[in-house]
Amino acid sequence: MSPPRRARILLLAAGLTLALLPAGLPAAASKADVDLVGEQLVCYCGCSGLTVKACTCGTADAIREKIAGQLDSGLSTADTVAIWVDERGEQILAVPTREGFNLVGWFMPFVVTLLGLLMATVVVLRWQKQATEAAATPRGTGTEDPDSAYLKRVEQGMKNLHR
Repeated sequence: MSPPRRARILLLAAGLTLALLPAGLPAAASKADVDLVGEQLVCYCGCSGLTVKACTCGTADAIREKIAGQLDSGLSTADTVAIWVDERGEQILAVPTREGFNLVGWFMPFVVTLLGLLMATVVVLRWQKQATEAAATPRGTGTEDPDSAYLKRVEQGMKNLHR
């Protein structure tokens, strides 16, 4: 093999090696990926329950750096979130999972709203029924008003006092 041909082959091999080398290494975590994970996690600094993406404290900065490191090591965003849940528990999640007892948190607002509307409807219908019954009953019929009987007894008692 002639030296110029050998040089071309070596140059081609080096070029292919350099071109394929970055494909084998994990890419640096993009800010979008860190933000995607940060939106799913709550910062545990105690400031105000903000997500890691929204919180501006030093704790959130450290969490974002750790997330970037995990993503740089080749973990997916889902795997990174799963690691944080394993370390800190489900309370680190900004949104509860839709399984098990957490379903109560998802459905209870709707159930309570429907029950409230049902109760309000029942109360309004009862009021309406009482109002129509009261309007249908003529005044001044039936037995004497109990309040007037009481007033008569009070007046009789007052007369007895003044004797």
